[in-house]
Amino acid sequence: MNMPKISRWTTALLMVLLTASSSSLAYGGNTVSQSISMNGEGGYVSQSASNSAIVFGSNNDVSQNVAQNAQGEYITQSAANAAVVVGDCNDVNQGISQNADGNHIMQAGANAVAVVGNFNDVGQSVAQTALGNEIYQTGSNTGTIIGDGNTLFQRTFASARTRPTEHVDPVQEMSNFAYIAGYYNDIGQSIVGYAIVGTGNGPVAQGGSNVIQTPDPYYNSFQQGIGFTGTSGPGSEVSQSARNEVRVG
Repeated sequence: MNMPKISRWTTALLMVLLTASSSSLAYGGNTVSQSISMNGEGGYVSQSASNSAIVFGSNNDVSQNVAQNAQGEYITQSAANAAVVVGDCNDVNQGISQNADGNHIMQAGANAVAVVGNFNDVGQSVAQTALGNEIYQTGSNTGTIIGDGNTLFQRTFASARTRPTEHVDPVQEMSNFAYIAGYYNDIGQSIVGYAIVGTGNGPVAQGGSNVIQTPDPYYNSFQQGIGFTGTSGPGSEVSQSARNEVRVG
């Protein structure tokens, strides 16, 4: 994947998210804090939330958080954070937390950030926890950084536990992607997934990928890690796929 394609994809995603209900435009020396909290209980529970921010200048503190909690028969949770930061010495943190207790559960969380500048500190996190029968979890972090001396840490976490006697198949799909153009940048990516099912349950599927792409092969530091734990009943299948990749040059 070349840089123009990454730029178009990232720009398109951010432009869509920046039309969402919670948005902010700020200049240098500001504190931007965006927080959404949702709690729902019922038969059918649907939760959707997004934060977006555009920040110009230096020494800004940007925080975006979404917390969703639900109990019900059918639960759908979706959340997104998007930020564009142009400047130096900014602190950007994006967090998504989703918790669900029910029967049929779908959780989707995505963070996207684009940073142009030097000495910025960026953190992205998606955490999903579900107790139910049919469970599908997907979490992703996408970061584009152009500049020197920046720090980016991306983390995705998913935990799925099913009822002890149902024949179901929990699915977890997680990804972190970072495009870095510059020197002396420090990038970390982490994926952790737990899928624990009862003795009567069906197959477990877990997939994760960490990808870092950079045209600059000097003076950058990259760390990548993936950990999966999957437990199913006797005779059931546990399918796990993981990929760490760094593309340099």
